Amino acid sequence: MTKNQFAHKNGFCSYVDLIMFSKVVFKDTSTWLVSRTKFGFLAWVNNYLDKPLGYFDTFDLAKQEIIDMRTLDASL
Repeated sequence: MTKNQFAHKNGFCSYVDLIMFSKVVFKDTSTWLVSRTKFGFLAWVNNYLDKPLGYFDTFDLAKQEIIDMRTLDASL
C-alpha cells in the first residue's frame, strides 16, 4: 500500500494532509501517530502502513495503545 492509498483509505486527500492532521505520540526510528478519521481515532506507525494499530473511540485510547505497544516492544 502506498502512502497516498493509506491516506485515501482513511479519508484524507493525501499523505501530506494525513500527517498535518495527526499528532505524534512517540518518535524513534519510526513515528507513532494518532489521526482522527471517519472511523475513529487511528493509531498507526509511519513505517508499517499495512499494519495500523487500530481505530479507537477517543484520542486517549489510541494514544494508550501506542504506549502499550511501545512497552511491549521494550519488554521483548
